Amino acid sequence: MIIEKESEIKVLRNFCENPFGYFSIAEISEKTRISRNWIYRIIEKFEKRGLLSISGKKYKLDFSCLFCKRLKLLFDSDYLNSMDKKLEDNIFNIANKLIFEIKPGAIVLVGSAASNKYRKESDIDFLVVGENNEIPAFENSNIILLSHTELKEKYLKGDDFIISALLFGKIVYDNNYFIKFFESPLPIFSQEIVQEKIKYCERLEERIYTLLKTDEIKAREELLYLALQAARIILLKNRITPKTKYDIAGQVRPFNKKIALIIEYLLKKKKLSKEKILEYSRICKDTASG
Repeated sequence: MIIEKESEIKVLRNFCENPFGYFSIAEISEKTRISRNWIYRIIEKFEKRGLLSISGKKYKLDFSCLFCKRLKLLFDSDYLNSMDKKLEDNIFNIANKLIFEIKPGAIVLVGSAASNKYRKESDIDFLVVGENNEIPAFENSNIILLSHTELKEKYLKGDDFIISALLFGKIVYDNNYFIKFFESPLPIFSQEIVQEKIKYCERLEERIYTLLKTDEIKAREELLYLALQAARIILLKNRITPKTKYDIAGQVRPFNKKIALIIEYLLKKKKLSKEKILEYSRICKDTASG
């Protein structure tokens, strides 16, 4: 058998949770808390079985191998089945309805629920790959529907949402389409993606100024979107894939403490004066454009 020991499961799980990363023996040992000598034995066994891609003295799973594809689906299923029962049922109810009504190529859980950051007030976020332009409406959920062509185009451009879905998403359903992307290296984030986000930040700032005249609560919500986008731009410029909105402040702090603090403050949903909203908007837009 390929898998015989708990230590082998730990190593394979580490590879599946980091599907594009190459790891040295020392790194695998540190992440799994298994001795280096034992890791050498496991890696030698997996190498003989044809499960690994090798770069120098580092290893990753070879997803052109059917066994490795099935492993990824297995570990993602294990994650889904370990969730809160009500949340798990909600996810599968939505997925089953999507499968029945639009026959998608893939359904991927993304966002906070996929990153173990789900909160009661959070929505359930999905990336759905399919050719049907109409999707059913579900309460407390966000569904991004992309055609096969759109997904491929965004992937090749290094779109950060797609890269994030590949790195952190959990596959709920796949007709052997989404998982094929694991066979190739991740594309580099394009300057085009960064410029699109900068323009979006400029539009958000203008919208915030307009909203302040009529709806301060909505203006504050838009300010959070603006701060998150500014943080995402900083991370993309540093070749870092943004995670969920609850992780981004921590990710961006080493590069820009001010943006990190603004995000943390806004996530706490504290009241802001008009003057502060304008000040934070200006800081975020200038940061994004800088």
